[in-house]
Amino acid sequence: MRVVIYDEELLEPITVVNLPGLTDRCLEERKFWRVPVPPSLTRPGEFGKTPEFIELEFEQISRITLRHGEQTTWLCLTRATELAMLLTPDWLPGQLPAVQRLQDENERLASLMVEAFSRD
Repeated sequence: MRVVIYDEELLEPITVVNLPGLTDRCLEERKFWRVPVPPSLTRPGEFGKTPEFIELEFEQISRITLRHGEQTTWLCLTRATELAMLLTPDWLPGQLPAVQRLQDENERLASLMVEAFSRD
């Protein structure tokens, strides 16, 4: 399930992530989830440390429209905004072309650097 994680205090969006296996049924049974932060991002070079977790709270919200009737969705909140920014983002469809261009450019620059260093 793709979710937008919001700052609990300011209600500002932090990131969009994909949480595999998370479903509406899971959220109805349990509203609090812990998501591990990749250890390489929290403490680079320190192995064997306890992984850090982000506490996520889900609240079901709904709205009623004339065209679609009642629509419900889940609001995902956290207090650990800095850690949430370290999660691997799941890009929104409108963001994918720009992200792909940046990744292609990074790969091109990396290959140019390798080529330049291999000449020496």
